[in-house]
Amino acid sequence: MALTATIVAVALFAMPLAFAVRQLYFTNEQDELERAALRAVSAVGPEVQGGDPIELPKSESDVSVAVYGHDGTLLAGVGPTVADAGVRHALTGQLSQGQENGWLIAVVPVSSSESVIGVVRAATPVVNVWRRTLLTWAAMLGLALLAVSIAVAVARRQARRLSSPLESVARTAHVLGDGDFTVRSVRSGVWEIDETGAALDATAIRLGQLVAREREFSANASHQLRTPLTGLRLGLEAALGQSHEALEAAAAQAITTADELERTISELLSLTHGSEGDAQTTVTAAELVLEVEGRWRGPLAAEGRPLRVIVEPQAPSTGFSLTAVRQILDILLDNALRHGSGAVDVVARDSGTALALDVRDQGSNLEMNHQVFDRGHSGAGRSGIGLALARDLAQARGGRLILARVSPTTVFTVLLPGTQPGADR
Repeated sequence: MALTATIVAVALFAMPLAFAVRQLYFTNEQDELERAALRAVSAVGPEVQGGDPIELPKSESDVSVAVYGHDGTLLAGVGPTVADAGVRHALTGQLSQGQENGWLIAVVPVSSSESVIGVVRAATPVVNVWRRTLLTWAAMLGLALLAVSIAVAVARRQARRLSSPLESVARTAHVLGDGDFTVRSVRSGVWEIDETGAALDATAIRLGQLVAREREFSANASHQLRTPLTGLRLGLEAALGQSHEALEAAAAQAITTADELERTISELLSLTHGSEGDAQTTVTAAELVLEVEGRWRGPLAAEGRPLRVIVEPQAPSTGFSLTAVRQILDILLDNALRHGSGAVDVVARDSGTALALDVRDQGSNLEMNHQVFDRGHSGAGRSGIGLALARDLAQARGGRLILARVSPTTVFTVLLPGTQPGADR
């Protein structure tokens, strides 16, 4: 496109200029011939009529000057022996200019006593004028080719400047399509292309966050559902071969467990997408711990381990997400059931401006340190997701989960932002 535009522009400019150059050269040469003829007229004067030898002034080497009498006879100089049309026209008393037989001529009449006594003819070959014209046209053509060459070079440079970042954006899009959401486009300095790259980078970030949330949900759901599903399977297997009443009880328990599983999945989905509906609801400390007690007293009692729930009188309410607190406490109690020993205590107490929930057992069979909150860290060959999930759920909503004590008892403490006394529930 740049080459075509340049050629059209050069053609539109060069063609009229070439015609103007031709006209200029022929006009200038015609004027020069006229001046040469006038100089000869001034030098000749009445000698044309007197018969004396005529001495013509010197002229340019390519200009031929001739003097003709009133009858058209060649008297002096170089010219056709027989008067041509230009000479005959000038003998009528008028200046004559034009081309005759390949010559460019200018014929000026010589007058005496208001009568024409002769003419002076100045001529030069037309080919000489054409030679200068063609040389000029060749120079113009060279400049035009130079302009087109420069345009081609600039166009190729601009094309590379545009095509290279576009190819980079295309490669980035292909890598992104292959599932690498960490890819980022390279900035080129071209605003429009950089805006496209920025939009592609934003898309990669959003897709990466979406996939990370889905992977996180899958891992969290797998962790949180594994224990209930195992208990459900064991309960159903234990009921096989027993009495009808035992089967009915097992079926009823299975339905209850299935409801719990469904609730867990819904809660994990809402927590993963940050859309839990009770995020702004104020709940009391007693409501939090008593709700957990109803779910975990049975599983702990089955292992011969009592569950004690203590709510101190000054324990404040909290506006923390009930869904998130339920999942955090479930993880801590499951951790105490699997890796702890002895009685398990859940204590709700006042901690200044926060509600503190302590989950305490009589000592863990794992080596406890602050690395237990790292995702993938587990000292029992397990997934290492639970405590990391609990910490993330607490921190994402302004709370904290800490390992408050390691021995002789193991204590995990959840700190939740408290609400002012008398706040609306």
